[in-house]
Amino acid sequence: MSASEMPANQFWEIIVHAAQFDDDPAAHIEALRVELRGLTPEEIISFEMAFRRYLNKAYTWNLWGAAYVIHGGCSDDGFEYFRRWLISKGREVYESALADPDSLAQLKVRPGPDGTWEFEEIYYVAMGVFEEKGGKGDVRDYSEPEAGLGGPGPFGEPFEEDEDHLARRYPNLWRRFGAEPLG
Repeated sequence: MSASEMPANQFWEIIVHAAQFDDDPAAHIEALRVELRGLTPEEIISFEMAFRRYLNKAYTWNLWGAAYVIHGGCSDDGFEYFRRWLISKGREVYESALADPDSLAQLKVRPGPDGTWEFEEIYYVAMGVFEEKGGKGDVRDYSEPEAGLGGPGPFGEPFEEDEDHLARRYPNLWRRFGAEPLG
């Protein structure tokens, strides 16, 4: 089955429709599931290809450092779930964070049920709907490899796990989360 990446406007429209329920992760996932059920298997592959591309584009040291400040530490898995959460917030939040991760300090977003800005489960929705629609194999196999899974490391300048460095690099995030990180 061959498909091309879903156009950005269509992808972000689906994400925004599902994000109407972002106060409740289960409702958010169900809303995304409903959106994807309206697509063909090929379109679900296209959605997954776009999701993976945005996930990989966010694999930067600058964003990882921001997640580190927000959560008071951030493992590779935690950063993966943070990037999924970031995509789930929509295009404006995503693009602003890529341009300036310190801008995340301005978000008035409650933490999820586990007290963090992470959303692991969103990544599995396309796979489930693809199977429901009779798709063969794992929908993720049709996309580029995921950054961080044996591939190249994060892009950009690494951050230092030092309070002074983090406070200088992320002044707004440090003021908001330095003393009281999420999680």
